This record gives sequence, structure tokens and C-alpha cells, in this order.
Amino acid sequence: MLRLIRLPSLPVLAALACGASAQTIGFATLQPGTLLNAQASVIAKVVQDHSRLQVRVIGYGGDTGIIDAVNSGTADFLLLDIGEPAEAQRGENVWKGNAKPNLRAALTLYGFQMAFWVRKDSPVQSIADLKGKHVPSDWVQQTSVITHLNALLAAGGVTMNDVQKVPTVNVIRASEDFKSGKIDLFFFAVGAPKVQEIAAAVGGLRVLPMEVLPDSETRMKRIRPEYYFSTVNPAPHIAGIDKPTKVQTIDFIIGVGTHVEDEVVRDFIKAVHTNKKALVEGHPNFNAYDPSHSGKVQPRLAYHPAAEKYWKETGLR
Repeated sequence: MLRLIRLPSLPVLAALACGASAQTIGFATLQPGTLLNAQASVIAKVVQDHSRLQVRVIGYGGDTGIIDAVNSGTADFLLLDIGEPAEAQRGENVWKGNAKPNLRAALTLYGFQMAFWVRKDSPVQSIADLKGKHVPSDWVQQTSVITHLNALLAAGGVTMNDVQKVPTVNVIRASEDFKSGKIDLFFFAVGAPKVQEIAAAVGGLRVLPMEVLPDSETRMKRIRPEYYFSTVNPAPHIAGIDKPTKVQTIDFIIGVGTHVEDEVVRDFIKAVHTNKKALVEGHPNFNAYDPSHSGKVQPRLAYHPAAEKYWKETGLR
């Protein structure tokens, strides 16, 4: 007896062929609830929609896990500010004696904005008022915050020796400690979903002014040269800002491991570079992304050779 064999339709065969040829890459960033995780998810979707790559976002409790993953090849790309990968690659600051030589830059996105947040009714009006207050410290999973915090305190003429230190693990844990009253301020990215959550829980937040001394920015740059001030304007998704406000800023990059093939690097950054509209549709902070600055030179972290070649070909270097 003859048997009828049902064959897949042509569209199904085409889909199977595409799936078979798609390459899955790991995109390391911070854990859910952070701004970086939200934006990594948007970037992953844009790359998947505009290339043959499949992207898996991997959340870590802090920068150390992210950097270790890409340096070792466990993950392929990362989303962080430039400071920590640059110092890790060079073995500087907290990475002294523990360099991560396999890190490279792939694309510069825009200035990543960070701030100190206090309760709306807090008596703390400036960074100088933090003397004697309970401030998060140690940051065992997210060591990059140590430098951010030290630089912001320095902008206001304060050091960690002037405050009461309260050990914490990462920004998520510190924000919960703030909510419960264990600390007097918390540090977080501007526009992060967690900040909105905390604002609702405590009856409102306020950003502490940062540019309070004539040389506040210079003081920050002495801690890390990549820091600068930029202005945040009020927006529905940003808690605690009711007027244009200067905040700590550092370039936000997509990094990559030296193990990643040239074609994969090129496909990833091209998808991001040429699809700003899709990025903005995913998250409003991508309005700050200027594609013409994607190949911006980062003095302390070299670009992957494939990225360097792409930025030169597009006239952005």
C-alpha cells in the first residue's frame, strides 16, 4: 500500500532554513528592573528584527559578572558604561591585578545619566548635606558603583569618610534598603523602572543637585576622566525631576569580546546603528542616541577590529 507523506509547505521550509542558519549570541547586562536590562532587551529585539542573529539577554547581579562573562567567552556582547570595561581591560582601579584583556568596544550609544535620589520631604538638599547620613557602600556585586558614588560625592566636596557606611550588594538591593529606611539616599540610572517603583512606594522622590561647586565637574573627572554633566529634562517616565537638572553622565557602550567573529560584530552594530526609530519605539531614552557618534573614540578602550573597520567605512571615524 502506498503511503501519503505530508511535506512541509514552502513558507515553513523557509522558516526552518532561516532558523537553522541563525546564530544565537549572549548579550550580558544587569538584572531585570534596571535601566540597562530594559534597554538591552530593546536592542536585542532590534538586532533580531534587522539581522540573522538571535540575541539572548543575560542578566547579572553586577558589573563583575557581566565583564567576566564576556572576557571568558560565556557571553558575547555587553551593555555597560565605558568606565568599568575600560578599567577592567587595562587592569586599573578595582581591577588591578585582575585585568580582563579580551574586552573591546563595539558601539557608543549615548551619555548614561545617573543620580542620587532622596525622599521628596528629605531635609537633605545637596550633596554637602550628606555628611553624617547613611549612605550605601561596599557594592560587592556591582563594584562599578563605588567609583560612580565616589565621583558624585567629590562633586559636592564630600568623601565616604564623611558619611555612615551601610554595606549593600547592588543598586536593586540598595533601592530596597532605601525604601525600608535603612539608608538616606540611593543611586540609580535616570529613567529606570525601579526608580518609578520606589517613588510610588515612598510618596515621591527628589534628585540631589550635583553641580554645586564651581569645579564640581573637574572634581568628578579626577576620579574618572570619562565623567561629565548633562541635562535631564522633566518627562513622564522620570521620577523626581521637575525642572532641567544636571546629572552625572558617562558614555554608555555596547562592548564585545575578542572571541566574537567579525561578521557577527558587523551585523550586530549595523542593526543598531541603522535603526534608531525602532530603538526609540522600544524605549524613550534612545532619543538621546545620535547614530553619527556611534564610532566615537574611547581613549581607554579600543574597538573590536570589525567595529573599527565598519566605523571607518561609514565615515564615522
